[in-house]
Amino acid sequence: MDPRLERLRRGQGPLYVATFLFEHTGRYYGSRLEHACLQGLREGLQALGLPPEGTLTFLPYRDSNGAVVPRPGESLTQAIYRLDTERMRNSFALLAPLYHTQYDGGISFEVGYAAGIGLPVVVLLSNFFRYKHDRIAEPQRLQPLLELLADEVLCEGDFPLSGLDPDPRAYRELIEAAFERVERRVREAVRALVLRYPGQRAVPDPPVRPGHVFLEFGGGEYEYQMVLAERAAGELEALGWRVEIARRYQADSTEGLRAGAERDFRNALTSEVVVTFGDGPDMNPESAALQGYLRALGREVVLYCSSATHLYTGPEYDMRRNLMLMHSADRMVTRLADLAEAVGSPRP
Repeated sequence: MDPRLERLRRGQGPLYVATFLFEHTGRYYGSRLEHACLQGLREGLQALGLPPEGTLTFLPYRDSNGAVVPRPGESLTQAIYRLDTERMRNSFALLAPLYHTQYDGGISFEVGYAAGIGLPVVVLLSNFFRYKHDRIAEPQRLQPLLELLADEVLCEGDFPLSGLDPDPRAYRELIEAAFERVERRVREAVRALVLRYPGQRAVPDPPVRPGHVFLEFGGGEYEYQMVLAERAAGELEALGWRVEIARRYQADSTEGLRAGAERDFRNALTSEVVVTFGDGPDMNPESAALQGYLRALGREVVLYCSSATHLYTGPEYDMRRNLMLMHSADRMVTRLADLAEAVGSPRP
């Protein structure tokens, strides 16, 4: 029996249920998904003759903020980051719900971090649309770097686009039926994961190329990303770095987004320093996932985020980005003009 199954049964290695945390609907959805996970875990363990003896799930915010005790000199957000990453390292698997047009940077980081330590990663999609690339014929269910890091993707976003009953009660019932369908699918997937647990997977960890720096500015999905990346590349090359820029969204129909994502991923893993770009309403989810993967491997990451606004709830939580992203970076700069100094010259 895989030791993680035994740890799961004893409550020492629960399933990590990633959650949108900054508003009530995300927490509500997360609590429903956690309930479905609990059902699936119990059913799977009982089918294997392994009656559970402890806590089977970990739900961030509820199980972080209520349990964390900062160490001397450690802020609350640093303590939460430490606790959450420790829980991931001891987890059975990760369930990551990604939805809406802007995936959550914190959850995306957790996808990358979990993949970087070899955990099975199950991504749950509940959007009723897919992404269509200008030069790629096949619509994409998930952004390519996230697709690369996921072991399983559950697509449960089916919802009628037209022909809806105008009655308010009928519409609420339709929404509730969609929730129930998602929960049922999650329960089934988690049960199957227990019964056919793949174990901790091998993690690509290739040798680093000294003197190489990789710029993960969103892969060129938007023109401004490439403009800023090219400017940053020029300043770093002047210091003697060999610079590569993420370009997966500049792929054509012959290469495809997946191949472009694999190239960016390989170049990032073999670079001495990786710079991630944090600008936008939230950090680009693929950049956040890559930062999580690199952090799991102990690679050097510099986060460039020029936002003049913070996520603020008071002195305990005052951050430019999700705490997972802020605390996982080795250094952060808020001006492109300061990036070269933060990266420094290539090591001898």
